[in-house]
Amino acid sequence: MKVGDQKFLRDLNKKAILRLAKYQGPLSRAEIADLTGLSSTTVSSLVNELINEGVLEEIGEGVSRGGRKPVLLRFNPDSFLVVGIEIEGDFIAASLMNLDLTIIKKSKESLLDSSEFGVIREIAALVKDLTKEISDEKILGIGIAITGLVEDGIVKRSVNLGWKNVPMEGLLRREIPDIPIYIDNIGKVGVLGEKHAGNGLRKENFIYVRVGTGISANFIFGGQLYRGSNGYAGEFGHMTLEPAGPLCHCGNRGCLEALASGRAIAERMKKIALNNKSCKIWEVVENETEITAKTVEEAARSGDEAALQIYREAGYYLGIGIANLVHLYNPELIVVGGGVSRAEELLMRPLLESLQSRLLDELKNSVKVAPTILGDNENLIGAGALVLEKVLQ
Repeated sequence: MKVGDQKFLRDLNKKAILRLAKYQGPLSRAEIADLTGLSSTTVSSLVNELINEGVLEEIGEGVSRGGRKPVLLRFNPDSFLVVGIEIEGDFIAASLMNLDLTIIKKSKESLLDSSEFGVIREIAALVKDLTKEISDEKILGIGIAITGLVEDGIVKRSVNLGWKNVPMEGLLRREIPDIPIYIDNIGKVGVLGEKHAGNGLRKENFIYVRVGTGISANFIFGGQLYRGSNGYAGEFGHMTLEPAGPLCHCGNRGCLEALASGRAIAERMKKIALNNKSCKIWEVVENETEITAKTVEEAARSGDEAALQIYREAGYYLGIGIANLVHLYNPELIVVGGGVSRAEELLMRPLLESLQSRLLDELKNSVKVAPTILGDNENLIGAGALVLEKVLQ
């Protein structure tokens, strides 16, 4: 075996040990050898290296299985840090996290210039501010969650930002040359956040449905993110549910996204409110530009029947779409995230009713559907998880 091959294999084995320690620890050296199939000599050598690097630490003795009590090893989440970046149409948020994806500090800025150069400048400024007292060697990487289609660091298309074929990773490396940078679609980043820190922790087969300005579904199968042949899997929002339904921004009619997304909720309310000045939404907003899924939610909570009906219909269509996913993939869990999911029971109750009414009897009790537990930080945590996924896999 060549020297380069030996180093590659050694690095793979170290990553395998780190994954075990992080997700199944604390463990002894003997347990790691049993789980990996590596020799005890190899495990001891690699563990010593990881202890010297600060990523593993000894925490005391475990229960003896005969003979001396084993020394237990724990993953050290504070050995390195990661930066998570979330880019939406009107803001950029950034966070500094440890390797357990616990947020240490974060910041958020309005996006006044959505050109690629404006966004790159803002990211560089946010990263500099978050890490100004930390050496680059301490930062394991920067993960970036962005709306749109991403391939090999290039944003092929982002409707929210008005981008096409922007070499984002290359542009950002000019500003931040010494820290690894990873970029992915916000939905895929979201499912990684659930896998590493959310409802999907230790789940092998689950789906993350993101309901925000748009709608997507992303998949963990066999513990791994499913990307599709070109990396574009997950465009769940463009599943046709009503062939003669409202026009979607993609050009088709009746897409789920045109029926149940945050954009669709706001557009539906605008049409009703402009023809009905007694609508309670006018107690929440001053003009139609302020009508969003969030303000429609506020109107619904104040008892506005039109707003309540809009959320009921959004939940109804999402339930149909998710029933299709369950019938196709038979997951153990579906996590519902994204900004619209913050409406909680206004969305989830009609969604679950619609879903249960359409599932085969054999599948009704086989899948759990739950809102994300990561809240407003789900995309930042997901961006941090993207770094872990790249480094540990």
